[in-house]
Amino acid sequence: MSRKNHKMVDGRLLQTDKKYSNLKMDQKEKINRWINEEICRYYKETGILPRKDKEFQTVLNRLYERIENAGIWIPYGEIYKRFFGSRNGRIDKVYGQIQKEERSLKKAQIHIEPLTYCFSVCKVEDYSMVDLSSAFCFPQKTDEENSLVCLTEQVPENVTYREDKWKAFRIKGQMEFSLIGINTDYILVKQDDFEKAIDALDHAGYTIERNI
Repeated sequence: MSRKNHKMVDGRLLQTDKKYSNLKMDQKEKINRWINEEICRYYKETGILPRKDKEFQTVLNRLYERIENAGIWIPYGEIYKRFFGSRNGRIDKVYGQIQKEERSLKKAQIHIEPLTYCFSVCKVEDYSMVDLSSAFCFPQKTDEENSLVCLTEQVPENVTYREDKWKAFRIKGQMEFSLIGINTDYILVKQDDFEKAIDALDHAGYTIERNI
């Protein structure tokens, strides 16, 4: 056996010009998984993605340490060549997965309680006949109208418009400001779509408190 391109390290004869392509498939799979894990680790520790040379060098050093600890021999230069130049594409892919996991976690932390009450959406002349002490009373005034969401059984007599057959969910947790169609801590849904909405929210990953 020619020793020209080999060196002895800790009793092991290692090939100094070994290529990444020479690794076994399972070794490549491990290294690809580890680089993703180290990018995630760096992001969680620092709050930033390792896009700068020095930052990504830290990721590569940690990766190579794992490779060595696993008894896999590959020159450091091969790992550098494999991942350093294409790091942005890999980071973007990993960050996409991080965002997906973070969204799933946020959803799991939001509990949605379906309410048994029936609601009405109204316009009223003024709020003089509205029971503002009601457990569910949502007045909203603009320069053009006086709007009201209330229990159907508590619609005031001075109503000028009403739409019945609404149901509601109570949100327990913090919703993102970017979401639209949210009435403070409640979501209004037409009565005919209520059960479908429960199933859709459950399927989307929100925790449903089924008290109905």
